[in-house]
Amino acid sequence: MSNPKKAATTLGITLLVAVGAAVSAIGSPFIGVGDEVEAMVRDLAKGIRDNYVFPDKGEQAAEMLEANLESGNYDDLDDMQIAQRLTQDLQELTKDRHFGVRPAPRGEPGLDAMVRRGAPPSGTHGFERVERLEGNIGYLDLRRFEGLDESGPTLHAAMRMLQGSDALIFDMRRNGGGHPGSVQAICSYLFDPGEPVHLNSLYFRPTDETTEFWTMPEILESGAMPETPVWVLTSSYTFSGAEEFTYNLKTRGRATIVGETTGGGAHPVDGFPIGDGSHMAMIPVGRAINPITKTNWEGTGVTPDVEAPAEEALDVAVSLALEAMMDSGDPGKAETASWALVAKRAAAGGQPISEADMMEIAGDYGERQVQLRDGALWYSRSTSTSTKPRRLTCVGDDTFVVQGVPEFKLVFERSRDGRITAVSGNYKTRGPDRNDRVD
Repeated sequence: MSNPKKAATTLGITLLVAVGAAVSAIGSPFIGVGDEVEAMVRDLAKGIRDNYVFPDKGEQAAEMLEANLESGNYDDLDDMQIAQRLTQDLQELTKDRHFGVRPAPRGEPGLDAMVRRGAPPSGTHGFERVERLEGNIGYLDLRRFEGLDESGPTLHAAMRMLQGSDALIFDMRRNGGGHPGSVQAICSYLFDPGEPVHLNSLYFRPTDETTEFWTMPEILESGAMPETPVWVLTSSYTFSGAEEFTYNLKTRGRATIVGETTGGGAHPVDGFPIGDGSHMAMIPVGRAINPITKTNWEGTGVTPDVEAPAEEALDVAVSLALEAMMDSGDPGKAETASWALVAKRAAAGGQPISEADMMEIAGDYGERQVQLRDGALWYSRSTSTSTKPRRLTCVGDDTFVVQGVPEFKLVFERSRDGRITAVSGNYKTRGPDRNDRVD
């Protein structure tokens, strides 16, 4: 399953995705259609009648194409125009964004094979970034699910790099789809290998067969991460195989989805030459069947659990992951998450604090002094080698970081009646020290 759009890796390799919502030029010169229009449209209509996953809707689409042909709607169009017009007509009638028609360039005998398997493998196999974020959060930015024959070693290496994370974020915001086998493989790492899980099924009309996709027994218990919390990032670009990955995890309650509703394409396609081979038709020949919902995301997309603009989804998910770690009951994870949140909020400029609150905090804490000056709080310590006051940035309730002093925070303490009574200096590498307020 694939998205019609183009994705580019940082290596500058542009992946041409085989089917879908928009038609793009493959190259030139193009083979003219001329008198071949009728043969091309009738081939397309027959291909849809014989192969489209929904026979009744396929019959309607074929009849629409033939009626438009008889009415002259496809006359006087060049190669690209007729491809665009046929794609538009099919998508408007069926609401199926996987339909597509495109011109075939000269001297391209391997085009049909390319269409059937999607874009040729890239140097990164779609794995744009694999890294460990602050707070021990594993992050994978995956742009495409390539076939396991091509991407298998990279896929398994990436998942090994994520092992040991306290949370996982899978970024599908720029993923237009790909091979269901790779979707199956990554999902398999996220469930208990000892309990097979039915992830998805694909029904194919041409063969009248259904293929089931279960978690893979090859994923050993030592490599699986069934208990690690998972977040998946989505956008309106997220499509097809990337939607399957998201839907598989969402319906099993295995992940929290953050971002935008996805594109809504749940139909695998196959490529068919039409006319004399001057054009290729991408026809949806199958459909996904989720074992939990008994349906799929076609036309509706996968809705997020937490809505956020796509460009903000990573920031939102990181915050949610860290907050969940703080509430996990694991002191080690909570401490790691607490410091990561401090760093994250400080990098974002902190949070606003009223002048009244600043006036309440400002005061004499023995060897520590906090002054209110120029609309900000300034901190100094008599025992420090530097007596120059440093600006404080609020990063949470009564919690501040000191400008230029990483891995250190000040937490002001309150009595039961809400008065500020003390301050403690908290260090990432050692225990806190505390000073009572003396003014």
